[in-house]
Amino acid sequence: MAAAGPAARLRDAGLLALRRRVRGRLPLGADGGRARRAQSPDHRRRLLTRVQDAVQDAVQDAVRDDVRVEHRHVVANGTRCHALEAGSGTPLVLLHGTAIDSAALTYGPSLPQLAARHRVLALDWPGYGRSEHPRALPSMDDMVTLLAAFLDEVGLARVHLAGFSMGAAVGLGFALRSPERVATLTAIGAYGLDGGLPVPILPFVAMRVPWLGQSVTWGLRRSRFLTGLVLRHVVFSDGRLVDDALVREVHEQLRAPEAERSFVDWLRGELRPFALGTSYAERLGELRVPTLLLHGRNDRVIPARKADAASERISGARLVRVPGCGHWVPREAPEVFRRELLEFTRERG
Repeated sequence: MAAAGPAARLRDAGLLALRRRVRGRLPLGADGGRARRAQSPDHRRRLLTRVQDAVQDAVQDAVRDDVRVEHRHVVANGTRCHALEAGSGTPLVLLHGTAIDSAALTYGPSLPQLAARHRVLALDWPGYGRSEHPRALPSMDDMVTLLAAFLDEVGLARVHLAGFSMGAAVGLGFALRSPERVATLTAIGAYGLDGGLPVPILPFVAMRVPWLGQSVTWGLRRSRFLTGLVLRHVVFSDGRLVDDALVREVHEQLRAPEAERSFVDWLRGELRPFALGTSYAERLGELRVPTLLLHGRNDRVIPARKADAASERISGARLVRVPGCGHWVPREAPEVFRRELLEFTRERG
């Protein structure tokens, strides 16, 4: 018997999931039963939005297993860059962070769901993932230029843009430089919102002593236990969500030959004696694109207060603080990440 296609799965499984979701979203009366009283227009609109969200979730659940993720290589500004590509529809470009990151590591688990609505391209920065490692890593400004070149090469004039950590900083820079090319900007755990450095001088000096720079990742590369420790107590807020599979995934990427060099080079380029190299604090008021700031409330890497302050400077910005979540929102709270991103691109795109 032939395997059931997406339509059959939607009929047999998706609608059942839809029914359960809608039932769970219906308002309850004071006695615990379904509300029977006449609802206000505002209430009905909110309820309709919830039902629409449930339908979209059911459709995504039904088709996500049929989404094909492809590997694409593009030469941008002279560097051979790799990207994951999936889906069709309005283009959504995903930008990962620094440290030991890549497009697959941060966004891989969410690609099928996002690709159910968008043509998704998740870019590996030079020196990360499957992209070429240049002789010298680009500066943050160079990365903004590289992003523009990448979009030109793949033929995208205007996109939804979502970036995590360092990737969010590149997204901010690109939106400031080329607002006409950005339909929406989603900045997740964003770096670059200000240039404050909690401990001055010491990090700057440490990164200029060769063996101290390499020591940042030396222990992590050699110990899966230490990798898990950092994930559970620094990157995530709820360490119980860090399972062995995630630790293995991160540790394997740590062991890649160029992983250490990329992160250390980036730190050396960004650390100044009394500040960080990238700060858009004075320019946030110039942003003229719909902006979502998505930040873990318990972020230990970039405190949520930075997103709070930024939201007051960006005209019309939407701020979502994810309760009980740390820095790596796409991996610690993937359902929230996908829901907020897709809702924002639908509403504001």
